[in-house]
Amino acid sequence: MAIAETRTKLTLDRWAQIMGLHPLHFNQVRLETNPFCDQIMFRREWQTADHVSREEIARAISEVENKIEDYLGYRLAPSWEVDEWRETTRPFQKDMINLSISNVRGYRQTVRAGWGYVISGGIQAKTLIDDSVAIVYTDADVDGYFETATVTLATSVLDKNEIAVFYPGESGDDSWEIRPIEVNIIGGTATITFKRELAVVPDKLDLYDIEGAEAIGTVNADFLTTVDVYRRYNDPQTQASFLWEPLAGGFCGICNGTGCTTCAYATQTGCLILRGEPRNSWLGYWPGTWNNATDVFDSEAWAISRQPDIVRLYYYSGWRGKNNKYISRLDKDWEFTIAVMAAAMLDRPPCDCAKGSWSQWRQDMTIWSGDEDGKPFYNTRYSDPIFDNPFGNRRGEIYAWRRVRSMKIGQGVLVT
Repeated sequence: MAIAETRTKLTLDRWAQIMGLHPLHFNQVRLETNPFCDQIMFRREWQTADHVSREEIARAISEVENKIEDYLGYRLAPSWEVDEWRETTRPFQKDMINLSISNVRGYRQTVRAGWGYVISGGIQAKTLIDDSVAIVYTDADVDGYFETATVTLATSVLDKNEIAVFYPGESGDDSWEIRPIEVNIIGGTATITFKRELAVVPDKLDLYDIEGAEAIGTVNADFLTTVDVYRRYNDPQTQASFLWEPLAGGFCGICNGTGCTTCAYATQTGCLILRGEPRNSWLGYWPGTWNNATDVFDSEAWAISRQPDIVRLYYYSGWRGKNNKYISRLDKDWEFTIAVMAAAMLDRPPCDCAKGSWSQWRQDMTIWSGDEDGKPFYNTRYSDPIFDNPFGNRRGEIYAWRRVRSMKIGQGVLVT
């Protein structure tokens, strides 16, 4: 995708498409035979003062995603949560210690994860499939611009959701990932396609002299010739870590006679299992050690004969659209919502070619009309409940609120 330091779930190029921006123009590419716009969009804000940069757009998208997720209680697309601390169940009487290792029904005791729709315990892992894989550019519509980039390589990966493409030599850094891509895996061969304008060489992106910062669509030297291909997947080996606080006064008999380190937790690893409805994310936990030979956890006894005080969680969670071609990506219904709210937060247009689309989503809906001197009249004749929302009163923010308010976990809302 258009490269940005801020990682977003909504790709920058999908945002540009929703806003009606030309994909080449947005990605700093010009066709000499068809300029289609007098201005080029740049990556950095210091490269142009009159319009927002792609970095500013990425920061706005990220802020919108965080606001929506904080309200909903779940991630808008699957992602990993790392080292989330949760207290275990404590006895009602504060002077008691929970010695039971199961609940009253004999099942594992549970904690609730901080984010809904848990998919699995685990952490993010990346492994290099192949580096410096050659790109072949083709011109399907025979217009002189070789718009399609194709990468072909052998792989043992079976799930197309796990294939990721990066700029070469960047060690799989997320900020250098090329998105979106199309993946097809048949008989151990992966065929990956993406748009040529997503592969502008890094030297063009951050130039101080903006006169030379344009990639010419027909100049091969302005585009990558190779990419690195990785497998990005959920690694289930790390799911939970249990912590026991040492007793005061140096008494360590409860540590099974092994003694306790002063001011340090006793620890043990384990695994997680989802209980009940995924959206509520109640997780049963149990001690265990990962077995590399069988790729499962081997059950263990508790290292200390009481419930741990803290469970540190590592898990993969988020909303997965059932009709998505790629279930690891942002659902299309959320793409538009995020895009228009991000547009509402931008203080300048992305370019003169897109002023109309940008300005309509940024319009303050509390302004009713203006007088003959251009001074605004505010909508104070009645109180509209839609204005009493945590997102804001611009058109894009209100649109997002209407979409989000009925989707929160565990909370009914008044629909107005």
